[in-house]
Amino acid sequence: MKISHAFLTASLIFFFSCESPTSTNTAKPDSKLEIVDSIRIDYLGKLNLMDVNPEFEKILLFDPQNMKFVSTNFSGEILSEFGKDKDAPDGFGFFPMAAGRFNSSENIQVVASFGIYEYDLEGNLLNSTKVPSDQVLPFSGRIDAKREIQFVNGKILLTGLIARGEFDKTQPEFYDTFLQLVWADPITGNYEQFLSLDPESIFQNDMSHEPSTLSATFEVVKGQLYVISGTDPFLNIYSLDSPYSRLQRIPLQLKDYQLNPGEDPKKADPRAIGYDPSFGIIHKLAQVGDKLILIYETGYDTEDAAQSKDGNMSREEWQVFNSKVAKKYPHRYQILDLEGNFLSDFEIPSKLSDVFVSREGALWFLGKLNPEVEEDYYTLYKVIIE
Repeated sequence: MKISHAFLTASLIFFFSCESPTSTNTAKPDSKLEIVDSIRIDYLGKLNLMDVNPEFEKILLFDPQNMKFVSTNFSGEILSEFGKDKDAPDGFGFFPMAAGRFNSSENIQVVASFGIYEYDLEGNLLNSTKVPSDQVLPFSGRIDAKREIQFVNGKILLTGLIARGEFDKTQPEFYDTFLQLVWADPITGNYEQFLSLDPESIFQNDMSHEPSTLSATFEVVKGQLYVISGTDPFLNIYSLDSPYSRLQRIPLQLKDYQLNPGEDPKKADPRAIGYDPSFGIIHKLAQVGDKLILIYETGYDTEDAAQSKDGNMSREEWQVFNSKVAKKYPHRYQILDLEGNFLSDFEIPSKLSDVFVSREGALWFLGKLNPEVEEDYYTLYKVIIE
């Protein structure tokens, strides 16, 4: 089922000009992030955050330049480093589908297009279930915690983005057949794609959308599946079991959020895959205790959006422009209660990047790098909601 472009446009105008009727009584403007601790990790090179496990007091990171996993303890001491060649017998291919994660045995669980793998901290392959070569699907990769795996009822739940398949982004069938999530079974190696786009989604407006903007972020809350479908500014709540019935669709009150309506399919390049930063994007949803947090970017105002599409700017002018918008449009976070009611919305503290995990009632953020100085260490911050 599709909705008309006119109806969708009118609905979005109404949504962005009105407040949710539930927000008046639940808003708590003092709900903010507070840094309570930090861990310094000495490392020369680039690191992405994958996992933090407070029980084992271990941190999992990934060096994308050298394509290796790096694990440390809570004192910041490096415990081990290992890489896997994509063609090695015990390798997982080019990239995992989502960040690696410590399992209950303190080993590293990796899910990739080619199969499910379990390594010890030294990189020894302990278990694997590989997908038959004729059944491998071209899932997009992710090497940081913006996309995580979750262990749910003996299976692994994760986002499964396929940017190119039988249909391309200019065809309605691409959106009609798009499935957002994957159940991966570590026993059988079976991958089950599920969860179609909501019929009221912006992606069902007969326009062309960049595939990366459809990448879902999710959380399992009280036995239900909470999903934000890419840039679509709604929290959808589903039952966790097939047929995954939609229980609620809650509009998000994102500050100055510029929603990308898509491009005329007749003008869009079906082969191109890109991202327009002048529009908003929702990076991640997570549960932390009795609250939800999401990280997002607003996009640009009309003037800056127009300038961002100016193909006549010199390299120096681009550098000035990019520096300006980075300061003018900082990442933001929004806090909701577990029913999806708005609590607060603020800029992310300047020390924090937009990559984090939620563990045992606290958030762990990778620190923001200093663009002016090449540093030989990283800082991981423990953050609570006050």
